[in-house]
Amino acid sequence: MEDTTNQESSAAAAAQVEQGMAHFHASRYDEAKAAFECALALDPNCAPAWHGIGWLRYRTSAPEAAIEAYERAISIDPRYDAPHYGIGIVHAFLRYDYDQALAAFKQGLEKSPDDVAFISQIGGTYALMGRFDEAIASLEHALTLNPKSTHALDWLSMLYLRQRRFNDTVAMCQREIEIKPTHSNHRLLGFALELSGQPDKAIPQLEQALALEPKDYEARAALARLYRADGLLEEANDHERIAREDSSADKEYGLGCVEAVMGNADAAMPLLKIAMAQHQVRPGWVGIDPEFVFIDHDPRFKVLVEAGC
Repeated sequence: MEDTTNQESSAAAAAQVEQGMAHFHASRYDEAKAAFECALALDPNCAPAWHGIGWLRYRTSAPEAAIEAYERAISIDPRYDAPHYGIGIVHAFLRYDYDQALAAFKQGLEKSPDDVAFISQIGGTYALMGRFDEAIASLEHALTLNPKSTHALDWLSMLYLRQRRFNDTVAMCQREIEIKPTHSNHRLLGFALELSGQPDKAIPQLEQALALEPKDYEARAALARLYRADGLLEEANDHERIAREDSSADKEYGLGCVEAVMGNADAAMPLLKIAMAQHQVRPGWVGIDPEFVFIDHDPRFKVLVEAGC
């Protein structure tokens, strides 16, 4: 009779966790919290409920409390791999501790050796650490396991671009567009086509990026520059003005991106210094951000990236 009662409690707790995650993904955090707490009242050893609480605490920017919840889930069920992913995300995106993030993702991967999510996050973390070769190896491995992994495709397109492997960038962007077209992959495709000597093919991609997201100020800045080269001065001036206006939401970093895409290294550099000093951008991102492919040949930019790593 006791076993039956325990099974019923566990089943009820699992149902509450399922409801909690549905609330969580719909950004109904109060309802999610209530569901996870109900699950724990039914079954104090419900590891997935603690895992859900970890995600809630991550969303509310409480890194230490989130890690505590994830570790509680692991202590209940040492075979459970998902909390390691959560711990890695906290370290990578809240604490910017990439060494700890990498360690967490690798611990999860030990429990699930072919898990594409862990492999691609390992790749992304290596990228933020400036370890591009290791990043690309991990992401390419993720893509062999899941050819439709947009996370891996997205990272690879950015890394290939910054390595000036433009044909590979084009291939990654085209694959991602076939799966799920977004303004960002059309923008990157436009960048790669222009830099590989095909500005006529770049323009339609940048125009499509703006059709999908009119606030894509980096695509707009690139389009302004290409329109100006084609003699479309009025259109170019309008796009440049709007790009600068829209970038203001991202402060100095946003305007620095616009200046970089426009090829204005002298204007971009002081803006990036301010942005990095004020922590407007997470560590390591400037070395990856696609917009800076237009100025990353400048020795001053290389010094800036090294200082911010």
